[in-house]
Amino acid sequence: MKKRISYEYSSEGVRQSILRHAKSLRMPDGWAEQIAQRVAKACDVWIEDKDIVTEDDLRIFICKELEGISPDLAYSYHNHDKII
Repeated sequence: MKKRISYEYSSEGVRQSILRHAKSLRMPDGWAEQIAQRVAKACDVWIEDKDIVTEDDLRIFICKELEGISPDLAYSYHNHDKII
């Protein structure tokens, strides 16, 4: 049986995670911050009416938001655990 671990959603956590990925792509700091704030705000709105959201649900939503802003960042975020 797979152990279930729950986390409390954090808009700041989403922002920081996106910034880490942007930094690894060497994106300009100002642009990275704008993207991170925009996506974190979109997550806040999206998650507002949800009772339960899985980490996968959140990752998929973030990737969809990033796709329209920065496909490279979306790819990095989506494949973070696959890149060697």
